[in-house]
Amino acid sequence: MNWNELKQFCNSLPERELTKNVILWREDESITKINAEVLTEDHYIDREGDMEGCAPESEINYMIRMNEDEYPNGLEDFKKVYDKGTPILWEEI
Repeated sequence: MNWNELKQFCNSLPERELTKNVILWREDESITKINAEVLTEDHYIDREGDMEGCAPESEINYMIRMNEDEYPNGLEDFKKVYDKGTPILWEEI
């Protein structure tokens, strides 16, 4: 699903549904605490795959400064996965 398809779906809903919480149905569970945002920074993951999840560029730069030996190539040691301005939905834990 892309954002246009999601928008079209939401626009097709009856007005009474628009005030209800969004539910993401998974096989064994449902996610009801969903937030939406537009990323204010590029987001990266560790190229080696040691990171759990991704992090904004400011956090990556801090990690690099604190661990220069571990990341001798700076930002080149990371892979950009999301651009600044990307809209996302995320689960509030």
